[in-house]
Amino acid sequence: MAAEKILKVMIHLVSLPHIVLSRVANLLKLESLETDLCQCLEVVDRHKSSVPPVFLNALIIAEDHRNCLHLGIDPIGIIRAFLIRILRGEVQGASTIEQQFVRVVTGRYERTVSRKIREQILALSLVRLRPKSAIASAYLSTAFWGIGYTGLNGLMKKFGCNLAVVTDEQALKFVTQLKYPRPLAPSMAWQAKINRRVNILTYRNRQEANKTMQATLAPRAAEV
Repeated sequence: MAAEKILKVMIHLVSLPHIVLSRVANLLKLESLETDLCQCLEVVDRHKSSVPPVFLNALIIAEDHRNCLHLGIDPIGIIRAFLIRILRGEVQGASTIEQQFVRVVTGRYERTVSRKIREQILALSLVRLRPKSAIASAYLSTAFWGIGYTGLNGLMKKFGCNLAVVTDEQALKFVTQLKYPRPLAPSMAWQAKINRRVNILTYRNRQEANKTMQATLAPRAAEV
């Protein structure tokens, strides 16, 4: 747990330039940013408790496993994506749940640095104004899952009206469709991608859970 606290502090420190930029942008009350922020807040307030925790947990595992450590942007993910782009020439995502939500609500998908910075500013502002769980619920209530499956209606189309009975495995498998949206005619190759992704995420989540448990038990063992 001590290591997690140190990592959290480091992430916050590295995020300071973005945080300052976000605060300045809020103080300047730039009209376009204000409009997008208000739009995002309206969607959050409308869907803040639409989706049960089982899907929120699956979303964190699948899309943003450091969600509890950052303030809306993940500098570790940003640095990793930058290094992979330089060293391997591969494009890898580093967007947090909050950034992905902003992208869906604003409909801005252009591949520009200015759009990315704007998205980060809005994500940081959102986290200051609303709980992360509410933002995650709103994201899942508006996200694209595949052809014929969008947002809360897509979830209910798949699982019915009582989403609370969905299992952890079912939720994770469905949330994986954020990365691999469901095609009009799902193929075996698509299903294999989903299953492979679920297996990787499940393994990683177990590894992290074991590390957390060991870190928690270590001080107790020392006392004994």
